[in-house]
Amino acid sequence: MNANGRVNILDPINNSVFQLYDKIPIDEKTTNYRNALTGNLEPNNLSKTFFSAGNILILQHGLMAGVYKSSGGSFQVGYQNEDTLKIIMRSIYLQHAANLPTSITGQVEELNRLVLDYAIPQICGEAKGYIKYKNDISTLPTPLQRGVSTYSNNVLELKKFF
Repeated sequence: MNANGRVNILDPINNSVFQLYDKIPIDEKTTNYRNALTGNLEPNNLSKTFFSAGNILILQHGLMAGVYKSSGGSFQVGYQNEDTLKIIMRSIYLQHAANLPTSITGQVEELNRLVLDYAIPQICGEAKGYIKYKNDISTLPTPLQRGVSTYSNNVLELKKFF
């Protein structure tokens, strides 16, 4: 594609890849989510299982597979931000959890399905928007064609009405 815009972000910049990152090291640990329901509900087996690190990993892999399948193989995403995923999980849990003492795995699977049904279209839409943004910022807009004249050179005759 011809990148004739002000900036070119379509092609990778091989010589300055490391300039894209901050040189100050940070601690990239996510927040501890053991107390996801503090102030609302008491922790139970369902909440402990649903908010566990293993289930978050299952959801991350489900997101990667779901986005790949939903986009027809055109998008391969990596792990998503865990804090954002935990916010979605908490919202789904508070809205849809049955909190029954039996069939914990079935309830967790249902909650996971609801999380994936919400998050996969969001991620696909954001990926499509980012690709469109990269294309728009890297190319100049094409001007509209000149309008076609509708003027006719026919000589018309004025007829009397009476």
